[in-house]
Amino acid sequence: MADAPEREQVTTAGPLVVFLQRGGWADRYQAATLAVTAAALGDPVTVALFFDPLRLWVAGRFDEGAPPEAAGARVGSLAQMLGEARRELGLEVVACDTAVRLAALDPDVARRALDRIASLPSLWKAAREGRFVVV
Repeated sequence: MADAPEREQVTTAGPLVVFLQRGGWADRYQAATLAVTAAALGDPVTVALFFDPLRLWVAGRFDEGAPPEAAGARVGSLAQMLGEARRELGLEVVACDTAVRLAALDPDVARRALDRIASLPSLWKAAREGRFVVV
């Protein structure tokens, strides 16, 4: 029996869910750059915001706290980076309904800043079908 020709294996990793719960600028930077990089490489990406990152996003203050070194390293606005990835690459920024309530946010106000309000089980299902990062 002849050997079968070798084929290139293509693996689909599935979606990436980034659970962002820590509010420091470095944490937001890490989550945003990982998410945008994965989206740029063609992966479906959801950034799920909790606690301070959620409050900052909804308030339009997601870039607050950038260190002086960020400008020297040519790190631009995290919010603009995510915004561009939302428009051009299909990246989603979401929060679960309980996180919105725990952050004491008006759900209607939060909805305007987010792509959607999701349930935690739906986020976990997406993470289980692909990959996830907790920051």
